[in-house]
Amino acid sequence: MISIIPSILVPDKKTFLTNYTGLGDSVSMIQLDIADGKFVPNATWADPKTVSDTVKTNVELHLMVNDPVAEMKKWVYVRQVTRVLIHVESPHEVAETIRKAKQINWEIGLVLNPNTPTSVLHDFLDDIDLVMFMGVYPGFQGQEFIPETCDRITQTKAKGITLPISVDGGVNEKTIPALVQSGVDIICPGSAVFGNDKTPAENILALQQLVV
Repeated sequence: MISIIPSILVPDKKTFLTNYTGLGDSVSMIQLDIADGKFVPNATWADPKTVSDTVKTNVELHLMVNDPVAEMKKWVYVRQVTRVLIHVESPHEVAETIRKAKQINWEIGLVLNPNTPTSVLHDFLDDIDLVMFMGVYPGFQGQEFIPETCDRITQTKAKGITLPISVDGGVNEKTIPALVQSGVDIICPGSAVFGNDKTPAENILALQQLVV
């Protein structure tokens, strides 16, 4: 079954708490988007203490930052964090970042932007737990989904890569059917969960009907 991990990208603590509490018990994991305003144009709110004190689900950190190792150090003692997602395009040594994440005992996902060739995965397949394709260029929610993302999933699966494949960006009721057809394992909707008049929990329930 396809998992839904809502993506929370927020400017402040108040918005985070509103989004998170609105989920109720509809999910078992959230994705917290952390942007430094350098790797991507905007900067987001992300506070380890608030997450540690309030979140009851597991958390994966999507690091849209130039220095993922420095960011990871801030979250070492946040027990809810079980996975870190790092961009191959970020100006860091990928192998070293993976090594540091393993020392913390986190699962590791490697993230590829839409214009990054999938061939970059091959050097790291034995050391990661998940592949995440961006369905948009990272940094802002509400962008239009890039349909070629589905082809990238299908082609990656066809190469015999058995790691779970996740998609973040542009995931909504219109794009989910094609993602399901492509063989995606995890979807990370943002605006589709937090960007309308329904509660986040209601939106999760509606999206779950599309992935059954």
